[in-house]
Amino acid sequence: METDEELVRRALKGGNHHYGILIQRYADYLFGLGMRLTAGNRELAEDISQQSFLKSYSYRKSFDSRKTYKYWLTGIAVNCFKDMIKKEQKYTDLEAGNEPGYAPQLEGNTGFFSLIKPLTEDEKILFTLKYVYDYQVSDIADFLDLKPGTVKSKISRALEKLK
Repeated sequence: METDEELVRRALKGGNHHYGILIQRYADYLFGLGMRLTAGNRELAEDISQQSFLKSYSYRKSFDSRKTYKYWLTGIAVNCFKDMIKKEQKYTDLEAGNEPGYAPQLEGNTGFFSLIKPLTEDEKILFTLKYVYDYQVSDIADFLDLKPGTVKSKISRALEKLK
């Protein structure tokens, strides 16, 4: 079985079909990450997955082989989530008035989604990456362009909310 890094190298040399193998390998991972970040919003999780793969393909030349492909893809997915949340907030900040509301259908582990419900979107990202995917504080800081000390304090505050 070829490594992720070898598949990226082959895709860069013009073998774009090799990138399809990477998509197959990480489709479930990205969808699961999206479901956890969005607290079970299937449609938004699917959008995050699709956007992440599109961006990873578009920017494949910027892949740093000193990091794993999964690490790189996770960073892209987190940024896609943050971008989508900003877009949603732009439209939901308007006066609701008598407009119909949208309530996502939660699927999967509703216990987890209920647990993280009190957290802000940024705290959900930190909590999920640290305690579900077991990323180190330094990796999370790198994904979010924060200092490790800031990540530690935000995780600590998120845990206090969950007590």
